[in-house]
Amino acid sequence: MLRTTEQKKKYIQATRAQNYQASLKLEGITTTAQTTQQSKAEILQKYKKYSQPETLVRYMYGEMGDSL
Repeated sequence: MLRTTEQKKKYIQATRAQNYQASLKLEGITTTAQTTQQSKAEILQKYKKYSQPETLVRYMYGEMGDSL
């Protein structure tokens, strides 16, 4: 009985992973390491941009067109 439960858990985990990959693909998100690095770089760049006090205040009051 334990073996069947283990098999069910593995099957469920594999199915969830496949579904997650499929949902990312449908949204146009690729799952390669290169894309992850690009995304990380973009996030860091945006953080640096919005971490400057005057830019942050302008963003908070809606004076900037683009969003985080």
